Amino acid sequence: MPSGSFSRIDLLGMGMSILDSIQVVDQFPSGPGVTRVIDSVLMGGGPVPTALCAASKLGVSAGIIDRIGDDWRGDRIWADYEKFGVNTGHLLREKDRTSSLGTVLVRKSDGEKHLIFQEGDFTPLAPEELPLESLACCRILHLNGRHWPACVAAAQIVREHGGLVSFDGGAHRYDAKFIEIFPLVDLLIVARDFAERLSGTDEREAQLEGLSQWGARIVGITDGKNGSWFLADESARFHQPAFSVSSVIDTTGCGDVFHGAFLAEAVRGEPWAACARFAAASAAMAVTALGGRGYLPGREEVEEWMSGGDSKL
Repeated sequence: MPSGSFSRIDLLGMGMSILDSIQVVDQFPSGPGVTRVIDSVLMGGGPVPTALCAASKLGVSAGIIDRIGDDWRGDRIWADYEKFGVNTGHLLREKDRTSSLGTVLVRKSDGEKHLIFQEGDFTPLAPEELPLESLACCRILHLNGRHWPACVAAAQIVREHGGLVSFDGGAHRYDAKFIEIFPLVDLLIVARDFAERLSGTDEREAQLEGLSQWGARIVGITDGKNGSWFLADESARFHQPAFSVSSVIDTTGCGDVFHGAFLAEAVRGEPWAACARFAAASAAMAVTALGGRGYLPGREEVEEWMSGGDSKL
């Protein structure tokens, strides 16, 4: 157990830290030519990292477990974590290595995106490098399969010490190897694309049943503007509608913010349905700004907006 000056982090995440260059265009390029950029921002990104930033902004102690390079990209990634109050005590930097870069093209008309990804050449984390003390004391560990097999080892440690494990099955990221970790997962929330590829069907109830077979406390499927569907404790099914906003600027990181807000409420001990509603509102607010972290609302902002007190979005 912790001793001395050790400070427990309630929400830990292990995932790839990315620097995102986000550029707004009229249309995605379809061939040779020149594409004019209407607007652009540079900020930290990555599914698990952005979820941690969102949760931290909502008042939860959050920390990242990852490795990045010692290049200028790594400097910006580190600074962005500091900006949002995410603990970087377990963020390692590797000398003479590069960090990951994502170029995100955002279509102005509807906020849809196209990602161009350059993975850094840093060394993936190994199980023996995991921060055992922090993992043994966290309340929730959030994963998406990066740093495999350290990912599996971390989940085992957290479960052995009574913590919860969350897994984000992102769109276009399905891999059959992930099934190995599912028996260790308590919160299994995936994108529609992931659920379809895992189950082999587009029937929602069958997808939920398929996700629940590994014994997670709650399973869920997110589907953008169509909302999200959940099966909790093997019996309670519910649909959380998406919140509408007057203008969608950018959908980058929308699902990541959803995960972060859901986990922030779970750390607070809120019922699953309340977690889902709060997450849906947070994600809706996030799409009104450019970049996955362009607008991460605070708790009071989300609560006020859900109650109808803010009509500016």
